[in-house]
Amino acid sequence: MDETSTFLYFCIAVVIVMLIALYIAFAVFLNNFNKKVTGTSTVMSWIPFANVYLLGKLTFNKDAGYGLIALFILSGTLRLTFDRTTIVLSLPNVLQVILGAVFAGTFIATLIFGLNKYDKISTNHQNNKKKKTEKHSESKTNDETFEN
Repeated sequence: MDETSTFLYFCIAVVIVMLIALYIAFAVFLNNFNKKVTGTSTVMSWIPFANVYLLGKLTFNKDAGYGLIALFILSGTLRLTFDRTTIVLSLPNVLQVILGAVFAGTFIATLIFGLNKYDKISTNHQNNKKKKTEKHSESKTNDETFEN
C-alpha cells in the first residue's frame, strides 16, 4: 500500500470518528434539553429522523419539527427496488439542491435558537435555586431572631 492511500484511509477514519462524536454530542444535548423542557429524558434524541423533529419541537413547537422533517425528506431521493423494477421518488435536482440548502440553514438556525433557549432555561433554573436558598436562609435568620 502506498503512502497516498494510507493517508486517505486515515483522513476517512478521522472524519468518521468526528461525525460519530458530533452525533453523540447532539443526542446528549437533545436529551438534556428535553429534560429541562419536559422534565423527562427521551430516546428520540438518539433516533436519526426523530432527533431532527425533537430539535424543532423543543426549540419552537411541533409544527417546526414537522417542517424540518419535511425539508429533510424533500431534499433527498428515495429509491425503491422490487425484483427488477426500480421506482425513484425525487423532486427535480435544482429543487432538491435549493431545499437542501434551506434545510441546512433552517437546521443551523434552529440549533442556535435551541442552544440559546437551553442556556436561558439553565440560567433561570440556577437563579430560582439561588432565590430558594436565599429565602430559606433568610427565614432561618428570621426564626432565630424571633426565638431570642
